Amino acid sequence: MKKYLFLLASALCAASCIYPFVTDLESETSDALVVNGNILVGGISTIQLSYIIPLNKRAVNKATGYAWIEDDLGNRYYPSGEAPLLSDMLYIPTDSPQAQNATSFRAVVEADGETYASEWTTPSAAPKITDIAFEADDQNVYVMANLVTGVDNPGYMGFLYEETWEFHADYVAEYEVDPKTWRFSELTAPYPYYWCYRHNKPMEIVLTDISHLENGTINNVPVLSFPRTDKRNLKKYSVLVKAFALSQEAYRYNKQLQDVSDQGGDLFSPDPGSMDGNLVCTSNPEREVMGMVLSGRVSSRREFLDTRYSKYKDPEDNSMLGILERKDWDMFYHEMGYRPVKYIQDSEGNTGMGWGLLRCIDCIADGGTQEKPDFWED
Repeated sequence: MKKYLFLLASALCAASCIYPFVTDLESETSDALVVNGNILVGGISTIQLSYIIPLNKRAVNKATGYAWIEDDLGNRYYPSGEAPLLSDMLYIPTDSPQAQNATSFRAVVEADGETYASEWTTPSAAPKITDIAFEADDQNVYVMANLVTGVDNPGYMGFLYEETWEFHADYVAEYEVDPKTWRFSELTAPYPYYWCYRHNKPMEIVLTDISHLENGTINNVPVLSFPRTDKRNLKKYSVLVKAFALSQEAYRYNKQLQDVSDQGGDLFSPDPGSMDGNLVCTSNPEREVMGMVLSGRVSSRREFLDTRYSKYKDPEDNSMLGILERKDWDMFYHEMGYRPVKYIQDSEGNTGMGWGLLRCIDCIADGGTQEKPDFWED
C-alpha cells in the first residue's frame, strides 16, 4: 500500500565567534535622497528614487516623488500616462522627434517638498548595432552584439534589452474536476492555456568597458545568457538590444553601484555616499542629494532565435502528484493549488489521477500572455 509522508525539515544554526562592532549611528547619513536615472534619447528614460537609511533606523529605502526631463530647446518630457503621480520608479518616453533635435538634457525631481535637478549633459552619439549573434556551449546560450562606434565614443558602453519568447506549459491537461461533486470529467476541447508568450525587461544596465579598443568595429560584445534547458528555447525567442555610449564617470558610478548591490550592501561593501553624483537641491542648496543621471543616444536592433540550441525536456508523468488511495485527497490537493492533468500509472501498476500545480498546466498562470506581439515572426 502506497504511503504518503510529509516531512518537516528544521535548520540547524551553527555557532560562531562574534566580536563587538561599534559605530557612531548618529553620524551616519540621515535619510539622504538618492536619484539614479538614465536619459536615453531614442528610447524610454527612467528615474529611480530611494533613500540612504542610517544604521540606527528601521525603514525601507524606497522614496516617492515625481520627475520629468528637460532639454535645451525648452521641451519637457513627462512619465507615461500609466505611471502614478508619486512613484519610486518613473518611466519617461524620450523617443520623440523633438528629443532627437535637442543637444543637452537634465532631470528634475520633486520629492519631500523640495526640487532637485541633475547637471545638463550632452548625450554621446549612439553606436550602431550591425548584428545580434547567438552562440552556445554545452550549458548556455549567449547573446552578443556587433557594433560600429562613433568617432566621439568615450570608450564605455551600456546595454538594455527586452526579451520575448513563445513557450508552453509543462503538461497538457486532459481532465478537469468539479469542486462540488469531486468528479473528474474529460475535456472535450483542447486545453486552451498551453501556449503563451512571455516578456522580460530588466532595467539594470549591462556595462561594457571598450576603452582599450580602437574606435571602429567591435564584435561579440556579451549582452546576456540563459540556460539551454530554459523555456526560451521551446519554440521561438526574440531579443531587442539597445546600446548607448557612457562617459567614464557614468560608467564608474554605475559599476560601483552594481558592486554595492551584488554584495548585498553589507558593512564591507563600497559606500554609496562616497560616490560622486551630478545632482543638487535647487530649492534648498544645503539639503543633501546623491546619485547620478546619465544620458546617451540609443540605437536598437531586434533578432530572433529558433530552437537550434534547445535542450529542454518535458517533465515525466511520475513528477506529478498521484492520488492512488483516498478520495478525500482530491479536496486537499485542489485547495493547495493543484489541478488534475491525466490518469497515470506508478511503477507498481497502480492507476490514479495525476495532479500538477496550476502554473504547470496554465501558461498564463506561469507568467505568460496569449496576446501575440505586433513584431512577432510566424
